Amino acid sequence: MIKRSQYVGVHRSKAPQENQSPPESRDDISAGTGSGTQRQYSGDLPPGEYCTDSVLPLEAEVQRGRCGRPPVDEARSKDERSREGEPKTRSREADDCSLRGVDRTPAAEKKRELGLTGDLRGRHLNAQVRSSLLETIDQAMQRGKTLESACQVLELNPRSVYRWRSGATSKTRHGGGGGLNRITPLEEKRIVTLARRFPQFRCRRIAYELERKSLVFVGKTKVAEVLKKHGLNHSFEKYRKKPPDIPGEILLHEPWRRNLLWGMDWTYLRIEERFWFLLVVLDWYSRKIVSWGLFPAITKFEVVAVITDAVAIEEIDRLPEHEMKPRVVADHGSANVASYTKKNIEIQGLDLWLSGIGRPTGNARTERVIGTLKREEIKLQECYINEREARLRIGTAIWDYNFRRPNAGNGGFAPNSVHIQGRKILTKRRKEARQQTHNRRRTHWDQVQPC
Repeated sequence: MIKRSQYVGVHRSKAPQENQSPPESRDDISAGTGSGTQRQYSGDLPPGEYCTDSVLPLEAEVQRGRCGRPPVDEARSKDERSREGEPKTRSREADDCSLRGVDRTPAAEKKRELGLTGDLRGRHLNAQVRSSLLETIDQAMQRGKTLESACQVLELNPRSVYRWRSGATSKTRHGGGGGLNRITPLEEKRIVTLARRFPQFRCRRIAYELERKSLVFVGKTKVAEVLKKHGLNHSFEKYRKKPPDIPGEILLHEPWRRNLLWGMDWTYLRIEERFWFLLVVLDWYSRKIVSWGLFPAITKFEVVAVITDAVAIEEIDRLPEHEMKPRVVADHGSANVASYTKKNIEIQGLDLWLSGIGRPTGNARTERVIGTLKREEIKLQECYINEREARLRIGTAIWDYNFRRPNAGNGGFAPNSVHIQGRKILTKRRKEARQQTHNRRRTHWDQVQPC
């Protein structure tokens, strides 16, 4: 508004010729609602002498960068030349179009008859629809049209048409490995039997249990398909995806073997209407709970006791002096920051590292395991009857987590298997076992349905 008023003030005043701004451009005229309206608005604005001096050079610079209005005759001649050449340009574009000889009406009617709408690329069509589309394409090619133009009108991929004509999609047996890698009836029976025996197991747990017993080597997706086929599938629970939170610098260094990084954390539970605390020590490489303890309170003595128990179980005290020993990751709890705790940990050859204050992601893997124990055992019990029952149930849950439960961070292997053998060896064995299973399936289907 200030720039407009300054410009109008300068334009109306009889200033010297060199200070006058160039005439308004076509854009300025089209931006307003009319010349009379512009004069009315500009008259209501304050005069130009009340505006700041810094606006004058800016307005002159903006107006200088705009194109001036062409004369009336010149503009009219340009418009007439553009109107005269417009039909010629359109006809030339129509001649250059690759679809100039293809009539879109029959193709649209054919798609409407088959109940098809929109783009057909990447869609699964049955044999009857494919044969009808092939007849339409053949009729168009008999009239002198190309395959590419006909497919573009029908919104098809030409490669699909070549595949339909070759008969590759007409085979009754299809799938991975030409249909020879399908699971056998015996494998399907074993999946259903285990699912009915343990109805609480999900598809990932069923796949790992069968693989651990060397019965069936199959992925969780195929297990889900089999369960859905027999009506044994679980309801799908979709959770809101949490925004990513970048952990602290300690997670940037991935341990390459066991007993390099240990995480320590505790959670509370109720026993006989009183609060007790579960303290665990976790190996970050294998996600195995090395040691744990159940205490009515957490002090520096309980922390040192659980760490000492973990050192004795893993035989850290027997390692040579030049060997790397674990670093313990913990939060800033009063029992962890005590000088007694730090001294006893250092005496055993370990190193204590405290994560950031108010940043639980510094000890993310331990927090994740604590959440698993709470969701699968602790929160299922409103209150434990006594200490014996609590130790028995929590010990069973920890044993199942270490030895049987598949862990996504370990590639589906149980933490104890990774802790003993390593992730690389287990992955290699799984690859070899799946290849052997693939060969057995091919032999089976070749004998049942010979090619």
